Amino acid sequence: MRSIQAAILLLAIHFTFGQAPDPSKYDYIADFGEHGHSSWALVKKNEQYGFIDRQGKEIIPPSLEKIYSFGNYGTNWAMVMKDGLYGFISRDGEFVVKPEFSRISSFGSEGINWAMVQKNGLYGFIDRSGKLIVPPKYDRIVHNFGTYASNWAMVQKDGLYGFIDRSGSEVVIPQYSRISNFGSLGWANVERDGLIGFIDKSGEEIIPPKYASVSSFGSIMRYWARVEQDGLYGFIDQSGNEIVSPQYQRIHSFGSRGPSHLALVEKAGLYGFIDKTGKEIVPARYDRISRFDRENSNWALVEKDGKFGFLSSDGKEVVPAALNDLSKNFHELSDHYQSKGTHIGNAGPVKKYWVSQFANGYAVIKSKKNWNLGVINEKFEIVVPLEFKKIMVDSKGNIHVWRYRD
Repeated sequence: MRSIQAAILLLAIHFTFGQAPDPSKYDYIADFGEHGHSSWALVKKNEQYGFIDRQGKEIIPPSLEKIYSFGNYGTNWAMVMKDGLYGFISRDGEFVVKPEFSRISSFGSEGINWAMVQKNGLYGFIDRSGKLIVPPKYDRIVHNFGTYASNWAMVQKDGLYGFIDRSGSEVVIPQYSRISNFGSLGWANVERDGLIGFIDKSGEEIIPPKYASVSSFGSIMRYWARVEQDGLYGFIDQSGNEIVSPQYQRIHSFGSRGPSHLALVEKAGLYGFIDKTGKEIVPARYDRISRFDRENSNWALVEKDGKFGFLSSDGKEVVPAALNDLSKNFHELSDHYQSKGTHIGNAGPVKKYWVSQFANGYAVIKSKKNWNLGVINEKFEIVVPLEFKKIMVDSKGNIHVWRYRD
């Protein structure tokens, strides 16, 4: 009974699958279905590979250096290698992609339903029909589709960067040495020939690369970015307009000198102020500008050509720069006037004080005990008691004194 069943089974196999392949014809025969095609078996002869069907017919003669399993690269095809180059065959045994590429990635691995290919050291893309969508002309496909922009992939050509879209078209010609991520404005920072500009998400150049540096928007002033050109600084707004043309050696933060609506600027070594519209409300003409509120709640001390004055917080010069600062450069009075301990009015012996140079008939004395200041005239008479922290004399001989607040 068992012999009859075996005979029936062998007969069925013979009629179903035909004649078994001749093992002596090949160096190796794989199992049917082992490489993803249920009706074919991989065969090897003289280090070359092919496929036979269940009737032993050679579907693909042993002529390929490598054959990978069907379906391994995100498609129904099988990747093959011939003469060191890769392509694809279909399940019918036809070449859908001729072996001409030194590398083929998996379909879908670059963020799009294509496969990246390499030829002669350059990269492009094929689609699932085997059509060459992007010819191999790029040094690199730098980032997958969607990494920088949802519909673009960054590419590099001749060392420069640009973008292609999902149709394979160049939306940004490779011309930049650097492209940053797109920010909240929908702009990307680009660099060309060492200079910086911006492109938008359509690929348009909003600001041509012309700046040596560009800060983040809002780092100095809301909606503005500080820009540098030829070593000078200015501001652009979020439309790309130059609110302040690059003309200053330095721009301080708004409010750093007191009033929040003013920013200290430096031009040709001199100082002034701009407001939040970009207008220069105090021309850059002072050698020094102190912080507002230091001497007076509404004023800032300014210096020009060795003379001092005051600005109000609206930028007006409330005291012209005509005051002499007698609070600096003190010396022993006896060293300069040979007083040898002579008393100064009722202030005590000279050795307890320092004295400034005389200006407009007056000199400032400083206590060695508490550093308070006073004023003497040329007769060494005290005309201002030692009760003050800063003293100035104007060109008319008027004395200006300050008591610093706690």
